[in-house]
Amino acid sequence: KKKVREKLSIDDFRYPMGFNNDIYDFLTVTVYGVASPGSGVIIAKNENEYYVLTANHVIGEVLKGDVIEVQTLDGRFHTAKLLNFDKKIDGALIKFSSSNFYYPAFVHPKVFPRTGMGIITTGYALASKEATKGSLRRSMGQILTVLDGNKDGYDLLYDAATNVGMSGGPVFSDLMQTNIQGKGWDDTSGGHACFGYSTPILVGIHGRAESYRAGGKSGASMGISIHTLLSKFGKTLFDEGVTSLPDEEQTRIYKE
Repeated sequence: KKKVREKLSIDDFRYPMGFNNDIYDFLTVTVYGVASPGSGVIIAKNENEYYVLTANHVIGEVLKGDVIEVQTLDGRFHTAKLLNFDKKIDGALIKFSSSNFYYPAFVHPKVFPRTGMGIITTGYALASKEATKGSLRRSMGQILTVLDGNKDGYDLLYDAATNVGMSGGPVFSDLMQTNIQGKGWDDTSGGHACFGYSTPILVGIHGRAESYRAGGKSGASMGISIHTLLSKFGKTLFDEGVTSLPDEEQTRIYKE
C-alpha cells in the first residue's frame, strides 16, 4: 500500500538543504480545471480555507456547472472555487476548504527574482510517449533573464527542465541565493553560515516553455514572478481575510 504523506518527517530533510529535501513536494498540488491537468502552489491559509496560485490556462474558461479540483500530496481531492484571474497575465487564484492542515509556501517580501538566481521547479508532469506514467517532478536551474511587461506576464525565463502538466507549479529559491540572513541558519563560523535550515522561498509559478515563431523550443521555460501575481491578486486575498503573509519563523514549514 502506498504510504500517505500528510506531514513532514526527519526523512524529508537532507543536506545540503538548498536542494536535497522534499519540502517542496508538500507545497505543490495538482489542479484539475476545465483545460488539461496542471499544477499549483498553496500560497495562504485562513482558518479552513486554502488559497492556491496556478496558471490561468490550466483553469480554462469556467462555465456554470464546471468543477475545479485540487489534489494534495496526501492523495485527497478537494473541490475548488475560482476566485480571480487576469486576462493580461497567465495566473489564477483558487481556493479549497479542508479541516486537514497543509503547508502554504513562504514568500519573502525582499526576495525578488534576478538573473543567475538558482531555482527549483516542481509540478505534476503528465504521462508522455517516453514516460508512460505521470509523476511529481523536481528540477534545478537558474533564472536566465527577468523581463518587464512581457506577453502574458511571463517576466521570468529559466533553464530548469519542465514538462506538460507542470504549468502553474511553483518556482522556488532560497536565502542562500541572497544576502539576507535566514532565521534557520547558524552563523557561527566567522561570518559564513555553513549549516542549518533553509526555508524554500516562492519566487514565481511556471507557465510554459519558450518557443520560436518559426517553430521549435528554445530550451527555456517561462514563469510569472510572485510579486507580479500578488500585485494582481493581493486585494482578493485581503477580501478573503488574508491580510498578510507570515514571516519565515511564523510559517508551518519553519516551525516543524
